Amino acid sequence: MAERERRTIAATIISESLRHGYDPLFVQAIVEVESTCRPAVRSHAGAIGLIQIKPATARSVAQRYGIRWRGASMLLDPGVNVQLGLQYLAELEERFQDPYLAVAAYNLGPTRVARMAPTRARRSRYVREVFRRYEGLLSEYGTLGL
Repeated sequence: MAERERRTIAATIISESLRHGYDPLFVQAIVEVESTCRPAVRSHAGAIGLIQIKPATARSVAQRYGIRWRGASMLLDPGVNVQLGLQYLAELEERFQDPYLAVAAYNLGPTRVARMAPTRARRSRYVREVFRRYEGLLSEYGTLGL
């Protein structure tokens, strides 16, 4: 990835993180776990982009927040991808009132997490990976002073 693209992605992560009230290093941890920082990656489940959001979910979030939906190809734009993904994560956090459950719901789906024992959801492999990576980034970079 070119230096210019890396800088653009970093700026997007910082601005969208702050807009949604998240630590940029936390969002970076999600991006690393979800896509290994590849903006055009697609999962076997149909999720797209840096923060791996499914087109149907992204369309629904966009509609709720007055963002014009122009199709799944929008999710290849890192700015749009992170914006919609973090808006969705914020909705999940509001619903579950627990950042660990919100992260689990982002990965497993909110219906599935709502049916699980909270302790089980908090200990899911994905949640552990995201928070382990976040702790690693915090230890490596400390606070960004934002």
